[in-house]
Amino acid sequence: MKFKSWIPFSLIALSATIVIAYDFFPKLNEIVTIPRPVVMLLLLLIVSLGFFVTKLRKDHSAKSNFVWHVAFMSYLFGLILIFTLLGGISQVGLSLSSPALWLVIAISVVELVREYKKLTIPTAAS
Repeated sequence: MKFKSWIPFSLIALSATIVIAYDFFPKLNEIVTIPRPVVMLLLLLIVSLGFFVTKLRKDHSAKSNFVWHVAFMSYLFGLILIFTLLGGISQVGLSLSSPALWLVIAISVVELVREYKKLTIPTAAS
């Protein structure tokens, strides 16, 4: 991915980090107060950039999409893992012991494997 394509990823990652940090550590609100409209704006930013990020990027190839998905999924899983190890407890159920989280991860991995196979099969046939 080119440098400009990392800008939307960085905005999404920063927004997701703030929102997930506030979920795992609600006492942060006592230290640094983020108004509810700002949190809602961050959520809206995550969702809207997530939907439109492929439209914004000029290197819209299958390989860059695959790298994008792997990087973001790994980042979110790592974030949940680190916040759990730091002693945070999710208020909405993002726990490593949650079957729902593992189901979402399994579905994501299956989709990533399908994407990877689509990438490698045309290359092997050439």
